Amino acid sequence: MALLFRSIVVWASRLSGPLAPSILFALATQLLFAQGGPPMLTDDPDTPGPGRWEINTAYTEQRTQDHLQRSFPHVDANYGLGDRIQLKYETGYVFSDGPEGGVQSGWDNSLLGVKWRFLDESDAGFNMSVYPQLQLQNSSASVAHGLAEPAPNLLLPFEVSRKFGRFGLVGELGYQFLRQGQNQWVYGILGAVNASEDLELLSELRVFGDTLGRPQDVILNIGLRKELGSRFKLLASMGTGLTNGPNSTSFIAYLGIQLLLGKENP
Repeated sequence: MALLFRSIVVWASRLSGPLAPSILFALATQLLFAQGGPPMLTDDPDTPGPGRWEINTAYTEQRTQDHLQRSFPHVDANYGLGDRIQLKYETGYVFSDGPEGGVQSGWDNSLLGVKWRFLDESDAGFNMSVYPQLQLQNSSASVAHGLAEPAPNLLLPFEVSRKFGRFGLVGELGYQFLRQGQNQWVYGILGAVNASEDLELLSELRVFGDTLGRPQDVILNIGLRKELGSRFKLLASMGTGLTNGPNSTSFIAYLGIQLLLGKENP
């Protein structure tokens, strides 16, 4: 599988023109077969379950042509409120390297979310959820230094998923309202395979753009989840950008641990 994705990245790097991201997105729907969320960018309709916590603590990194931003610790805490609702809080401490040299650091914005899965695969043949997420400023100094975006910002996405034995497929489509800058569409497709009882391999194609047909930032990402006992999982991913632009992603990475608390689901 790793060889397959490496081949895709090499081929994708040779593509050019406005049709390249669309071609890659169509290809991914045929290749990828799934739980989204950390360490991936695309989320899914799954929720932790009644009274269950999923707490992800990680190191993250994102590069553009002239900027490097790292976050550690990056904390993403999720709580299951009943079978179909998930409450989310996410933030991190950011280190930013700009083109002029030097490192700025400070707290990122807070991200608050509520996911509601309103369709289940057992009843409808697929899972589907809505997941509004509100970003709020923690520090005006972080915004002034370019460590965090001006806020509030609002993301309104829908997620859909379906399983095929050991394989799963996830799709997400949303619209992001930004306080500063142009609003944008955010969408992705993610697939996973259970390689063994304790190892899940993942891949996704994540797209950002001011219109659905004109992607501005396209990311190809691969990752894994590895169980480390009943309460912990290793989360890791690495991706590359497929578009060229001063603000387009050139590299992205995630390395973290997931802590599971609460009673096991029956």
